[in-house]
Amino acid sequence: MSSLPADIIIWALLFAGTMFAGLGLMGLLIFPDTRSRMFTAFRATAIGLGAVALAVITYGFTLLTTTGSDQYTALILHMLLLMFVLAAGTWMMYGIIRERTNPGKPGNNNQSPAGLETSKKDGE
Repeated sequence: MSSLPADIIIWALLFAGTMFAGLGLMGLLIFPDTRSRMFTAFRATAIGLGAVALAVITYGFTLLTTTGSDQYTALILHMLLLMFVLAAGTWMMYGIIRERTNPGKPGNNNQSPAGLETSKKDGE
């Protein structure tokens, strides 16, 4: 059993995670353009998952300090690994979304190169 302050922190983090995940779902349904939908859904759900992961880490740390069992150390390490993977995935997906939604940037694969169109006309 964890202490009352730890329980309050855990429940607050779980509530925040649920609310952010709900905001991500609402962002998918409400926003009109694809870019807004991607950014809202991705960022809000990433924050929600991070809050839930922090709640699990808080729970594991509280029980580790009270019981001293090794299973809570494993829980904390697994959640830290999950948060690292989540942060790396967030960083990578943010770059992919930014690259795909900014058509004016060089190196974007959605643009047709101007050199190919002129070379076809010159060769005919």
